[in-house]
Amino acid sequence: MKHLLLAMVLLLGAAASHAASDDDNPLMPDNSGKDGKLVLGDSISLGNGRIHTFQSIAKDGKPIALGIVFPRSTLTNLPTEENDGLNCWDSNGDNHIDLHEECSGGHNRVLFFDKNPTPFKWISIDWEPHGHVPADTYGAQHFDFHFYMMPFVERNLIAVGPCNPGTINCAQYQTAIKPVPTNYIHPDFFNTNLAFSRMGNHWADRTSPEFNGYPFTNTFILGSYDGRITFYEPMVSLAYLKSKPNDCKPIKQPLYFETAGYYPTSYCVRHHKSSDSYTVSLEGFVKRLAN
Repeated sequence: MKHLLLAMVLLLGAAASHAASDDDNPLMPDNSGKDGKLVLGDSISLGNGRIHTFQSIAKDGKPIALGIVFPRSTLTNLPTEENDGLNCWDSNGDNHIDLHEECSGGHNRVLFFDKNPTPFKWISIDWEPHGHVPADTYGAQHFDFHFYMMPFVERNLIAVGPCNPGTINCAQYQTAIKPVPTNYIHPDFFNTNLAFSRMGNHWADRTSPEFNGYPFTNTFILGSYDGRITFYEPMVSLAYLKSKPNDCKPIKQPLYFETAGYYPTSYCVRHHKSSDSYTVSLEGFVKRLAN
């Protein structure tokens, strides 16, 4: 464990000192200033590794990057059962839970970010060993990284129930799928009406490759509940991670923001060769006013 933590610290330390090699893909861009800070936070185990939160903050208090870092060993010995049994409903009343037919979600891990100037206070990581609905689009093994703005307790109050495929309380399903006002979401995103217990509803980008004849590798989803955006979600396939990417993609911006704060304009998935570690992060933060 000490070696693992040391590797992560070295990775982040290299980023903070603006390492010149492409291997480290600095998490503090050159324009962030030498006096910025990069801090490791909460951690939890998954597979044969351990995931840590991190945040990079410039000297003037502006967020540079917010995300997670984990070693390649995290991708080894991952759970193989379809889900962890946390979101299940005995829909046929036989006093037996069928993990395939009566449960939703994958294997969940929750981490909290240290105090930071963004709306994102915690992250829910779901490992999906069998993919999820719609299976013809997102059937590949993958991770869902939910960066939440919604408070943790409020998220947990989205209760389990008989409405499928998200095993969600049916009254709360109707609340979850309420449309987000058009000014607060980019027009390329459409309402999937796929709402899940302890999660909420999902909005997908109709221009994403997986909806236009290409296999899913990584994509960006927005979450909502009761007509409000509640989470930002990079989705990343296991195969894509194993390809050791070094990639940032833009996050399409709405016309207005309901709540003032720093919001990201890109999400990044990077493999760091020197430490054989990965980062998944929100970056390119811009201060937005409430409208």
